[in-house]
Amino acid sequence: MKIKVSVCSEDAMYCEKLVNYFNSHYYDKFQWSVYTESAYLQQIFQSDAADLILVGQEMEGELESLEETLKTNQLWAYLTNCENREAGRRYLEKYRRADRIYKDLLDLYAQKEHVRYENMSIVSGKTTYIAFVSAGGGIGASTIACAAAKAFSQMEQVLYLNLEELGSCELSFEGDVKPGMDELVYAIKSRRNTLELKIESSVSRDKGGTYYFKECTNPMDLQTLSAEEIKELLKAIETSRVYDTVIIDLGNGLQDKEIVAMAMANRVVMVTEDSEIAESKLKRYLSFIQTVEEIRKVDILSKMRIYYNRTLKSRQLPEQISQIRVGGVFPQIENGDFIGIIDKIAKMELLQSIR
Repeated sequence: MKIKVSVCSEDAMYCEKLVNYFNSHYYDKFQWSVYTESAYLQQIFQSDAADLILVGQEMEGELESLEETLKTNQLWAYLTNCENREAGRRYLEKYRRADRIYKDLLDLYAQKEHVRYENMSIVSGKTTYIAFVSAGGGIGASTIACAAAKAFSQMEQVLYLNLEELGSCELSFEGDVKPGMDELVYAIKSRRNTLELKIESSVSRDKGGTYYFKECTNPMDLQTLSAEEIKELLKAIETSRVYDTVIIDLGNGLQDKEIVAMAMANRVVMVTEDSEIAESKLKRYLSFIQTVEEIRKVDILSKMRIYYNRTLKSRQLPEQISQIRVGGVFPQIENGDFIGIIDKIAKMELLQSIR
């Protein structure tokens, strides 16, 4: 599906550069029509040929004179390079990075009613989903999940998806922050079929290459997502066919949405530590998952690997626990802040065994 965009602006040189760039880099996303005279405005707005109309702000006077005769259901925005903006109008800033303009266009288009996209199941095999969980808080599952995301981003397109109710990406990733999960939750709840577009326009990218969504401003919003809505989100990410690997950070949740995410994942990484309390919690967690599998007829344990964190390398650990293989040990890292610890783990070869 191509988004049809009509551009009407006297800045012919800008329009030419814009269209040439998008035809080279996003040829499968957009179909462009360019007009450089205001005389075409009425024709553009009265036609149903465009999904999105961009009007140079220099034509504001001409557009206002036609306003009463134009269709009110057209989605349009001013193409501008100035700060003189009127409340209630939509604007697209001209001189920005091309990837930002691309995401802004998608975000604008997502506001159009009756947007449709193909709803595919996770069957293509392009995207690998790896869920990270723990049987108790404070063990370091999120730290290792972030490290894995950063390590894998050196070789492929990776999305870090934090579904912890109080999860935060602020300390782990540094990038051009977008609206993030707030926009995704709204897209899911509004049922306007704009989720796939919102995924592209709301994602941020860390300076190291990892894609991520900023956490919800209010943690309660993420908590309201049901298991079916989480399933819808994961399917939409797969439908986009952008990411090779999605790292799902689930914390130690045992609600329906965490169960669904683990059931849909290709691999489940259980992070624990070498202590009596952690061992007790792990056994209870695995017993719970086994019961869930029997009742709901889902497969989780066969995809699970156990990794110990903050453990001495010299410590002799079991090769498997409850028939689940122990994948390895991440050592205790001394003298480092959170980001420093993540970066050190990201360089460890052990991460590659998680795939």
